[in-house]
Amino acid sequence: MPELRKDPITGRWVIIATERAKRPDQFKAEAETAPAELTPCPFCEGNESQATHEIYAKRKKDSTANKPGWDLRVVPSIAPFLKIEGELGRRGKGMYDLMNGIGAHEIVIETNKHTANMADLSEEQINNVINCYIDRINDLEKDTRFKYVLAFKNYGWGAGSGRVKHSRSQLIATP
Repeated sequence: MPELRKDPITGRWVIIATERAKRPDQFKAEAETAPAELTPCPFCEGNESQATHEIYAKRKKDSTANKPGWDLRVVPSIAPFLKIEGELGRRGKGMYDLMNGIGAHEIVIETNKHTANMADLSEEQINNVINCYIDRINDLEKDTRFKYVLAFKNYGWGAGSGRVKHSRSQLIATP
């Protein structure tokens, strides 16, 4: 399970997620080419079963959760930095303050189309993404364990966007 540690020098909390360290491809030289893209894309409409269950969606009327008919959807990360289940368990160990890696890590699938870049989305789609961030942050702040939410976006293989070229961003809530 991930763990939060307070840096005794800076006073900042950092995420230690050792299970994510098992990704040796992240340490290869940048000159190497990106791996072939996954097909079919797990984030495209019609492939909902390839992603985790839906937490939130902007859907067409009369469409069903985890099925086609969505314009934007949010799913839990399959490789989360933090997990929502459990207690904070704050404690000391040596010179560190520690907490269990409690939080939320969500993927915002910004479009149902196989579009690689947010810049290619319409103004309405970008508005949907921003409103999604607002809705998800408002929902996550209801959990009294969470004090901070970060929205971020990786772009390009070197930034860790993986083997899927589909416009998406992430939300992480931390205590």
